[in-house]
Amino acid sequence: MSHPLPLYSSLDTLISFEFSGHFVYQLQEGMLAHVSESEVGHVFTQREWFLIVGVLISSQVLLAAVMLFCLVIMLNKVYRLYAAVTLFSCGLLIVSPLYLLPNWGVVLPWWELLRLMVALLCTHWAARFLPIAQTNNQALIVYASQTGSAKYLAQRLHDTTHALMDIACISTLTEQTLQRYQRVFFVVSTYGQGEAPDSARRFVNTLQEANSAASHTQFSVLALGDRTYQTFCAFGHYLSELLEKKGYQRAIPTTEIDRMDPQGVAHWWQQVGELLGIHTASELFEYDDYTVVANECLNPGQVHRLAHRVTLFCANARYEAGDLLAVQPDQKDEHERLYSIASYEDNTIELLVRQHIRTDGTIGLASGMLSQLTPGNRISASVREHVTFHPKENVPWIMIAAGTGLAPFISFLKKRQASQDKAPCWLFFGEQYEEHDDYFAQDLLSLQELGVLNRFDRAWSRSDGVYVPNLLQQSRNDIRHWVTEQGANVYVCGSREGFGQSVLMTLQDILPEPQWQSQFHTDLY
Repeated sequence: MSHPLPLYSSLDTLISFEFSGHFVYQLQEGMLAHVSESEVGHVFTQREWFLIVGVLISSQVLLAAVMLFCLVIMLNKVYRLYAAVTLFSCGLLIVSPLYLLPNWGVVLPWWELLRLMVALLCTHWAARFLPIAQTNNQALIVYASQTGSAKYLAQRLHDTTHALMDIACISTLTEQTLQRYQRVFFVVSTYGQGEAPDSARRFVNTLQEANSAASHTQFSVLALGDRTYQTFCAFGHYLSELLEKKGYQRAIPTTEIDRMDPQGVAHWWQQVGELLGIHTASELFEYDDYTVVANECLNPGQVHRLAHRVTLFCANARYEAGDLLAVQPDQKDEHERLYSIASYEDNTIELLVRQHIRTDGTIGLASGMLSQLTPGNRISASVREHVTFHPKENVPWIMIAAGTGLAPFISFLKKRQASQDKAPCWLFFGEQYEEHDDYFAQDLLSLQELGVLNRFDRAWSRSDGVYVPNLLQQSRNDIRHWVTEQGANVYVCGSREGFGQSVLMTLQDILPEPQWQSQFHTDLY
């Protein structure tokens, strides 16, 4: 309509070519008119016309390729049902008059909308309700991870079998899946006060409600934990007892692993290999070589609570905000230590490390090593994916930290700055002295000035006698509004004892119960 065209008494003399049963007329000034039943439908430039035709033909070719692929896949009986549903859906679309360039109107005919709806419903049904494909493998390794350690270990174990066993997250597990295998090996972490990792709760609830019955499936549990906690490996033992109670056969006794002890893992894995008749690798943990770029003490006045900002470089370092770095101490027979990453740039990793002093006055092994590093030193470390603590995009964040628990939120905010995400961010931070313990002060000030960090509340317990739960109570109405009305996600990081327990109790008082399932995330240690 934006191109005024002269009227013609006879269109027959202007026929350019026929397309899909309709005539296309060549008008002056390079314009094309699509005519149906002697009525002009749409007027295009030649460029527009060829673009439309190209898109329609390309989509038909793509659908035809998918249909051909489905025909090949149908030769495999495992995937035959999936292929048939996809073939049917593509068939509905490829014969649609949408691809025949009809006399388009403002609204598609109702039967075309119905055709599209049926195709989409078929695809949705195939994705959600068709049974999981059968497997030729007789063994399955299942991981239940909170900080990523169990997932990492299970993947490493799986890789050493050269695909002779399957691997799955416990969140995808069902009783039917479990019973299809002769042997199932669980690698599970214990979280909090002996609790199951978030990913394991649905399966545990399902298993609790299931009727007990004899099963040919054998199982073994590798329970990961930290012996300094009273609830050491509690979930691993609970899962093992529950499986046995429901009729599954114990193949190898439950094995406890203290802080990813490599010798304990290797011994259990050797037993698994003997059971399956396969050779298992002795070296299960892989570490990269990191070079120290800088090491800055952020609170030199706090002699007994020194905090260091350590910057490391590794050309292969890839990670997401919220991930952890597993550091291997100099003594190779010692357990690795996990630290939150306080940066958001590939290849470079920053850590906020508290120099741990034991009750006997000696310095902690890993924290002592990290705090004494100088530029040019090298350490062995490995990134651990921490999926349950990855920040969600395009939603507000309420971040609550104490001490070195601030580290992941520096990474969160730098990610938001890099992605130019405009959702608001609110940070609560607690430490002892304002004059000593204002970590990453310049970085946070810059993020405030850029509008990335919108609200920032600090509690100085020794300077002002104020703690983080006090700040939460003072802002309870705003916190509830952010979470219930704006859909904010709440993230808590810091020591479980003292800080973590008091913050959780305060938030339970402030927030309604439904928000705890999907919008609440913790990394407490």
